[in-house]
Amino acid sequence: MLIDLTHTITPEIPVYPGTPVPALPPACTLTGDGFRETMLTMSSHTGTHMDAPAHLLRDGATLDQLPMSQFSGRATVLDVSGLGAGNVITEEFLRERHDDIYCMDFVLFYTGWEDRWGGPEFLEDRFPVPNEAAARYLTSCGLKGVGTDAVSIDRMDGGLPVHSILLKAGVLSLENLCLKKVRDRKNFLFFAIPLKFRNADGSPVRAFAELRENFEKDRRKR
Repeated sequence: MLIDLTHTITPEIPVYPGTPVPALPPACTLTGDGFRETMLTMSSHTGTHMDAPAHLLRDGATLDQLPMSQFSGRATVLDVSGLGAGNVITEEFLRERHDDIYCMDFVLFYTGWEDRWGGPEFLEDRFPVPNEAAARYLTSCGLKGVGTDAVSIDRMDGGLPVHSILLKAGVLSLENLCLKKVRDRKNFLFFAIPLKFRNADGSPVRAFAELRENFEKDRRKR
């Protein structure tokens, strides 16, 4: 079973402060041209998207330079909505969930902020985020990526320390995911496929989960 984990891009979606709002005007129409085409104008960090190391690092890799294997793998969702608004995800919290993180490629944080999507409250800077010690712990876990259903993996007013720690270690960050339908899933196949364009510092992705019962059976054997 496949589950879509991606927000639909529209001109009305919330965007990170300073990011241009997407525009999707018609480029060609059925009545005028005999076919439809849409002009897409948006930031590389619009909607459900992935950050490349080049997002922050002068010599960091761009998404078009990375192998396809970087964009899929086993994932676990950690429900941090119970931490409450404004609280942080600590290294201790993650270590207590070592059995869930072990052997995973992606760790995805369900903060509950997904329910605020479409309104100004989605951009309230109170969603749970990892602190720097937690980010360093995540880089020691052999992950391909870390994701969240919030607008950022960092506080919006405190620089980008978590981004920096992850991206310097080659761990991709994913933001604005839809995780409510998989909030209780600890082991599933995760895909986040970016657009392939030159010098991609980031890209909107089509993210989805593939649920297989034998994954859970295999995990229990481990």
